[in-house]
Amino acid sequence: MTPTPTATLESPTPEPTPTPDDAATPDVPMPTETVEVDTPYNGEVLIITAEQRGAALEVTAMVPGVSEDDGTCTLRVDGVDVASITSTAGNGVTYCGLMSADVASDSAATRFDVQYESSSTRARSADSSVESSQ
Repeated sequence: MTPTPTATLESPTPEPTPTPDDAATPDVPMPTETVEVDTPYNGEVLIITAEQRGAALEVTAMVPGVSEDDGTCTLRVDGVDVASITSTAGNGVTYCGLMSADVASDSAATRFDVQYESSSTRARSADSSVESSQ
């Protein structure tokens, strides 16, 4: 008996089927998580009084919903820090007592805001303006 040659067929190696994760464009870096080191903004400062008499701007303010001692209230005139005081805790509010700053007495209106910062809270008032009473 003569041996009958048999042919062996090798099947090609199948290509892997792409999955949705594989469909991402190669060489695109994945976003990394960033950690913020600043205390996040989490409040609003309300202006209680604002008065300009000649060359002096006097402002008082409060931070509702937060009752803290030892935070810092800063009066900013035209974006420049001009006066800072230490806050006082109240019943459900933080008070920013009288802050006073020298301003141009010939200005028709002085633009200002108040910022508050403590170890747990950052807050800012809306931009405000006050006209000279003289």
